[in-house]
Amino acid sequence: MTITPLSFPRLSRRTLVQGGLASLVGVPLLGQAQPLDLRAGTSMAPDHPAAMQLKKFSEVLEAKSGGKLKMTVHTNAVLGADVQMQAQLQAGTQDVMTTGTATMASQVREMAILDFPAVFQSGEEFDRVVDGAMGKLLADKSYTHGWTVLGYTHNGFRNTTNNKRPINRWEDFEGLKLRVIQNAMYIDMFKQLGANPTPLPVSEVYSALETKAVDGQENPLAQIVTLRMHEVQKYLSLTQHSINSEGLLMGRKTWDKLSKSDQATVQAAAQEAKAWKRQQLAAMEAGWTETVKKAGMVVNVMALPERQRMAERLKPVVDRQNEKVGEEFAKQFYAEVDKLRGAKKG
Repeated sequence: MTITPLSFPRLSRRTLVQGGLASLVGVPLLGQAQPLDLRAGTSMAPDHPAAMQLKKFSEVLEAKSGGKLKMTVHTNAVLGADVQMQAQLQAGTQDVMTTGTATMASQVREMAILDFPAVFQSGEEFDRVVDGAMGKLLADKSYTHGWTVLGYTHNGFRNTTNNKRPINRWEDFEGLKLRVIQNAMYIDMFKQLGANPTPLPVSEVYSALETKAVDGQENPLAQIVTLRMHEVQKYLSLTQHSINSEGLLMGRKTWDKLSKSDQATVQAAAQEAKAWKRQQLAAMEAGWTETVKKAGMVVNVMALPERQRMAERLKPVVDRQNEKVGEEFAKQFYAEVDKLRGAKKG
């Protein structure tokens, strides 16, 4: 049997080159950097300042990097509660998050001081302290535990809601089953006030209130409104017992993989998002107060003399917690607060 050989058309050098280039359309050239899509999460709702800050950070980061650094934001604890996401940052399976700094204190004990009762007289004072030497010291300690602190903000002062009675003086906490942060200092604080503190992740608070597993909870207005707690609570007492500090974190494993240039871009974008959130917060708080009133909550303000009495009642808690964070560190921190407070008055 005769086999007829197959014949192929002769291709010119030009045709081969053109065909080769065509086949590479959409294929990255060797050494060409690919966009990095960072995975970010928050336990808060999309309209909470923490989630809005992350969204702003994402937008600014993409713009400043020319699309090289992108970030997908997951809200409502889709990636887990705060403590779980903190572990994911440490493991490198998540890149960015916002978190209450109080929940970091189980590993960075000094971080707890930001949420101690009656430490800060205003949100602006908090900003000055964390933007200075003490904020850097806490960030350095966090880095050794696998977190890069990109900035600190706050969500306002913490207040109390419940279905039993208004809180006009510290004695009104007596017997209330109150949800608190998963933090030893908050448990100690509300025991000292006579309440029965129940630590729960913030993502579980609404359900606990709705089912009456707890009588009430304590949070800033940001959480109370965006997590719809005003739907299942009758009384809002503006106790302002401590500030709700928050950190914008990147996992150390993610941070260390970035080039120096990309690290600078991330830091610049984070600073812009931080400034944006701080600027927006005051207007948001006024709106939240109106929201809870329209929802039918009974709102009262704990008078300043009563807040001062409550601070006196909580002094033993602060003393015990100073020992836990380290007496020398506590002295250094309070001295810095006093120095900045004095400079502001001057």
